[in-house]
Amino acid sequence: MDNSKKFLFVNSSDFLLIRIIAFGGQGITLTITQYFFDVSSLVIYLSWLVALFLLMSVGLSYFLLKKGDKVLSEKQIFLFLCFDILQISSLIALNGGYTNPFIFIILAPIAIAASYLTIEKIMVILSLSLVCFALIFNFYLDLPLAVRPNINTNYSLGIMISLFISSIFLVFYLYYFSLNYKRTQNAYQLASKQLQNERELLKVGGLAAAAVHELGTPLNTINLIIGDFEQDLELKNKYTDDIQTLKLELERCKAILKELSTNPESKELTKEISNMSLDAYTQSLCEQFAKNYRGIKLDYRSDDESKNINIKITPELNIAMNNIIKNAISFASQEILIIAGTNNREFHIKIRDDGPGFDKKFIDNFGKPFYSSRPEKGVNMGLGLFITKQMIENLKGEILVQNNNGAEVKLIWKK
Repeated sequence: MDNSKKFLFVNSSDFLLIRIIAFGGQGITLTITQYFFDVSSLVIYLSWLVALFLLMSVGLSYFLLKKGDKVLSEKQIFLFLCFDILQISSLIALNGGYTNPFIFIILAPIAIAASYLTIEKIMVILSLSLVCFALIFNFYLDLPLAVRPNINTNYSLGIMISLFISSIFLVFYLYYFSLNYKRTQNAYQLASKQLQNERELLKVGGLAAAAVHELGTPLNTINLIIGDFEQDLELKNKYTDDIQTLKLELERCKAILKELSTNPESKELTKEISNMSLDAYTQSLCEQFAKNYRGIKLDYRSDDESKNINIKITPELNIAMNNIIKNAISFASQEILIIAGTNNREFHIKIRDDGPGFDKKFIDNFGKPFYSSRPEKGVNMGLGLFITKQMIENLKGEILVQNNNGAEVKLIWKK
């Protein structure tokens, strides 16, 4: 089991309501037993005394809520559940033990523990429960003859064995269920956060593009003024060092703006929504990445029909393509091929690299978070392709992965 499971918080008011309902149920059951069945007064009084202990825990829960503990800590829940097991076991032992039809109610605290606590505390709860089962089986007060079921020894042993097995099964099942639920929630939260970061980068990229446009003219003006200074011999001789410094700083500003204007993440990814032929878009992707990643050969192919298919180019599509192509670059040996194609029903873009290909487990679980495509090197795309898949689906498309002499990612849109 994974000991890294994070504790799921429990609202104090909800926990208080559950305990009030539990006390009410015990009270109604004891009242019916007292007035309709021939149960000794001592047993009834002892049972009410045990039930009042639950009422005390209700008061404690209310006190914690009023004190400002809106969320119970793991330790508080653990102690409450230990108390519940002992309290319910005592009531069952006073009222027929394993012959009591309500005996399976003792599984409720175990189920709550398996859903909310860490594995160490779950094991303590389970062990305490199994000890209580064994004690109930050996030490209990018989129900009156009028309500006592006729249970033989083998059947009673079967009841206790079923309790043991049910408890263990419940713990393992609910623990793994809640663990997977928490992992999925964390994955979606992380994906949402990363997607938000991508959108913030788009804004930053837009600002960078605006800076390139707005600062270009002033810098050219400064360059002309420096040229005039150099033509004036008197100024040139007097301010030689200052003019040289201005020229160096101006060149540095130009270099920064050039980098911003040619960076695919600040230029290509921040384009406004526009239309472009499938063939032209594929070619532009290939050319853009070929300029920035010279160690890998990037090539493209397209059929004649793709020149007549216009697609909407959005920032989301550019981010998705950026993620896929960068991942291919991380694993390609020498070459990446980008293919645009169409048929009667759909048009598609394929990105194929000549690397080791996708792991079979990744292909089988594609689209689920935290399944990395090829974790041994490069970018971990377990979350990257998960986000990319969401983007493509938001654009009414479909994304498939397979191995084809290397890894291949295929984006599909219906006509």
